[in-house]
Amino acid sequence: MGSLPETTAALHADDVVPNLPASENKRFYPALDGLRAVAVLMVFYQHYLSPPDIRPAFNWGWTGVDIFFVLSGFLITGILYDTRNTLHRFRNFYVRRTLRIFPLYYGVLLIGLFLTPIFHWIWHPAWILWPLYLGNYGRFIWLDDWMQGTGVLDHLRSSLPFYQPFFLFFGHFWSLCVEEQFYLVWPLLVFLIKDRVRLRDLCIAVCILCLAARVACVWLLPQDYIDAEFLYRFTPLRADALLLGGALALMLRGPEAARLKQLLRPALSLFVAGFILFEILYRHAARHFYYPVAGAPVLDTLGYSLIDLFAGIIILLALNPGGIFYRVLTVKPLRRLGQMSYGFYVFHEIPHIAYFFLVDRYCSHIARPNHLTLTAMVAFAGTLLLSYLSFRFYEAPFLRLKDRFTA
Repeated sequence: MGSLPETTAALHADDVVPNLPASENKRFYPALDGLRAVAVLMVFYQHYLSPPDIRPAFNWGWTGVDIFFVLSGFLITGILYDTRNTLHRFRNFYVRRTLRIFPLYYGVLLIGLFLTPIFHWIWHPAWILWPLYLGNYGRFIWLDDWMQGTGVLDHLRSSLPFYQPFFLFFGHFWSLCVEEQFYLVWPLLVFLIKDRVRLRDLCIAVCILCLAARVACVWLLPQDYIDAEFLYRFTPLRADALLLGGALALMLRGPEAARLKQLLRPALSLFVAGFILFEILYRHAARHFYYPVAGAPVLDTLGYSLIDLFAGIIILLALNPGGIFYRVLTVKPLRRLGQMSYGFYVFHEIPHIAYFFLVDRYCSHIARPNHLTLTAMVAFAGTLLLSYLSFRFYEAPFLRLKDRFTA
């Protein structure tokens, strides 16, 4: 990390969040905890306050997933590159990632399995894909079921008499599957190639190929697959988001870092101006702000690449200790939420219908817009409580094992 003195900021003693396992305090980028919080809040907003039947002023919460992808690629590639010559690098990487990801992921799935005799969950063959981290392909393998709206591919349904229907949503796990599939391959390539410039060029080349592949898919794939978000959920077509983050991490470790830093603010200004102009023109033509829909060719192709580039710019700006992004994203509440963001993401959507029916049952007199807001408030409080309890009493003990099993 010697080549990054201007863009990194090691944590000082007062930056350490209490009750966080020691292995998680070894951070060079404290503001990125806050960015995780922003990303997960965007996804939460998309699921609770931006349903398909309304068009609020902000319809881009789903891009929080892209921020996670780019951020993950940035951090993990940096770790992989910095440890490319260390002993037991494969074992250390996969042990640490397993202890961070698997306990909560499989714990939640096991709870759903164990509760089946009590709540009579309706299972579908597609569910075997989730424990294999292949759940992002389920809706394409059973496309007819998905198109018929049976709902069993992305969530479980029970026959509880007082909540009909009652669902547990797991469809948002698709992004976790994309990341895990990617990290089965990427460490091997980094540790085999090792050379920074070759790895950087590989990242850039694959980013271009992914964009070209998405363009080809728009022309060649049946519309049903496009509508089912094949271009959004198919790992080889989304690898560019992770590799863009990887390319940025590699550039910061070379002579390109200075030039990259000079381009950040002009690039951000260009993106913001372009976004505002797009929204104004779209509103003028359609009488409402843009509402992303599956199968929009520009969004499914160039749009994803531009969103990822914007996420990359924000990540790099957040590394500057003197900048406004750094100051905002290192606010303690955001950092606290960011450090629990994995659990927050996992839990936030699972009991969505339970929150909805809870509010509907006891606040049925409230008008629909306020009903949505109240549901979101209940869901946020419930998710925050679940993610804190999970992190404090379930995830943290596994995190503390990282240093014990790696060397």
